[in-house]
Amino acid sequence: MNLTRRGFLQAGALAAAGLAASPALAGRAADGRPAQSPCQGPVRPTAYGPVQGRQNGAGLVWYGVPYAAEPSGALRWQPPQDPAPWTAPLDCTAPAPMALQPCNGAAAGTEDCLKLDIYAPGGGSGLPVVVYFHGGGNRTGTTLELPGRRLAEQAGCVFVSVGYRLGLLGFNALPALQNGPDATGSCALLDAAKAFDWVEENIAAFGGDKNNVTAMGFSSGGRDVLAMAASPYFAGRFQKAISLSGGLTMADPARSARQTARILAPLAVEDGLFADADAAAAWLLTDGGEVGRWLYALDPARLCALLPGGGDLRMSSFPHLFADGVVLPAGGFEAVQNSAVPLLLVTGATEFSLFSPLASQYQAQGLSAADAARARDFANEYGSALYRLFNGAAAAQVLAPRSTAPVWLCELAYGAPGSRRPITALGLGSYHGLSLSLLSGENGMAALTGAGGPGFDALADAFTGAVAAFLRSGDPNGGALPAWHLWTPAAPAALVLDAGQDAASLTAELRAAPADTAAVLDRMAADASLPADVKQHVIRTVLNGRFFSAALDERYHNPSLWT
Repeated sequence: MNLTRRGFLQAGALAAAGLAASPALAGRAADGRPAQSPCQGPVRPTAYGPVQGRQNGAGLVWYGVPYAAEPSGALRWQPPQDPAPWTAPLDCTAPAPMALQPCNGAAAGTEDCLKLDIYAPGGGSGLPVVVYFHGGGNRTGTTLELPGRRLAEQAGCVFVSVGYRLGLLGFNALPALQNGPDATGSCALLDAAKAFDWVEENIAAFGGDKNNVTAMGFSSGGRDVLAMAASPYFAGRFQKAISLSGGLTMADPARSARQTARILAPLAVEDGLFADADAAAAWLLTDGGEVGRWLYALDPARLCALLPGGGDLRMSSFPHLFADGVVLPAGGFEAVQNSAVPLLLVTGATEFSLFSPLASQYQAQGLSAADAARARDFANEYGSALYRLFNGAAAAQVLAPRSTAPVWLCELAYGAPGSRRPITALGLGSYHGLSLSLLSGENGMAALTGAGGPGFDALADAFTGAVAAFLRSGDPNGGALPAWHLWTPAAPAALVLDAGQDAASLTAELRAAPADTAAVLDRMAADASLPADVKQHVIRTVLNGRFFSAALDERYHNPSLWT
């Protein structure tokens, strides 16, 4: 197809015209014939060369399968290119290094990160495919975040976890890196598109059906997936989408460029190009060749040190997902005309607990022990309520009227206050990442939280069953859970899942789930559990500027964190 990226994006009607393949085509080749059975054993062919995997329980796994060339040197901020072909089987039996990222104050990983991990049941064919994008704020994270063995076995799917460029290597809006009207600073999204193209061309050899692909992501990966679902650039590349704890975010490109210039300015001063950061930032906002040459000559490890870790939930600290009219719609999600992709939105009840400062951190700021504990409880309660809406009902409210496909909403109440088994350690509750434990069967938080046991296992099986049904057909019904209704503006509903200690304690209740941010802010305004000055401190320095905080910042006139 000879359309440019911008031309393709502007042709939004293509998505409405049915480019997304029907789930009814599962198990069929493009010409309607039954899909061919894949090769047997751990060596499988790809378009670039054979790959050697290994046994993984009852299934198989291939780690670090290249889907594109190393994006370094002259390819650093360029669209991903095909990898060099090989002939002998490539050893893909051990995890590959993670993408370059900040780690404990230093740079770790490699620019050679455009690789896939593939988990598949042994001997399957025509299976649903999951293409997974990890979390970490688009600046940290690895393909190993969600091990796919359990999901591949229990859901009968092929699970593909994608490595992609992170941080300023993956998202950079500076004008000097935009090489023409169809250029974009969203290199990570170009990586994602390349990964989907690889899946289409190669996944049959691993047992997957290229016509039944679900994009799934957690946290920032979930936000990425929802952005892809809104973009005609990705139309036809996947047929369904699951967002685990990820809402709707797009950033203004010009605003992002200014913020990125401020972030990078200290390096230009450090290199002696300018005496002060303001002059350096102004230079970085020009589109001259000198800026581009300097950027490409930088040691990429220096870029990592400029960004905080992935857990602050603020776009201003690292702008990404640019609404540039090239890969993503220039008008953001409000400009989406029609999406034909069924969506499953999953959120926890108290997810902000993992990002809220600990009581000890409040004490370090001069609060008494009692006020510090109350401050954490306040931030957890209202931050989580706003974050839950952001991940679920607020996203559904925007997307459902713009979609001809169904939108489903699930809330995980396990561990939250009022749960059959509340998690009280550090006030975590239904923490950010609970969905990953339920899908993978690997519960790294068990020792801290006490989560686990027959009730947790029953919840994991029920949740995985619903995901499996959605992968097959775009409808999560059909498993052990009761009837699940769509989320619509007229009847906003979510299936709320909880469990206690024993397996019989599993509950699944359909509840009203309106996107009522104002009600949360009204409760917060009436809350007198904190001294007024402490409450103001939490609102203006802890809850401010988050992905979910636009209405809060407007009501309390919080200053902008953007340049």
